[in-house]
Amino acid sequence: MAKSRQADEQQPTRVPSEEHEHLGKLAGELSRYEVRAEVVDEPALCLRVRNPSSAHAVEDVICERREHDFAFIASFGVHLGNSGSVPLTAHKVAWLVGATKE
Repeated sequence: MAKSRQADEQQPTRVPSEEHEHLGKLAGELSRYEVRAEVVDEPALCLRVRNPSSAHAVEDVICERREHDFAFIASFGVHLGNSGSVPLTAHKVAWLVGATKE
């Protein structure tokens, strides 16, 4: 049986992963700190956080599934927090990009 051309051209629908959802929650919490935070899928799933006051203050945070929760990890491998401590994790990320002093 022949496939239609239209079927070949359609992109598969992406279902957001649990990691994507947790990164979205972290992005929401970061909105309190005057930073830009967006979940990006390319080249790999992460939360890209930018401090608009500094062109060089950018941090990519990844989310990894753990046994009982999800961990947020900085681009350089440091554990920043978990899905049970989103406000504290947001504060640490804001500090990393220079949006808070403490």
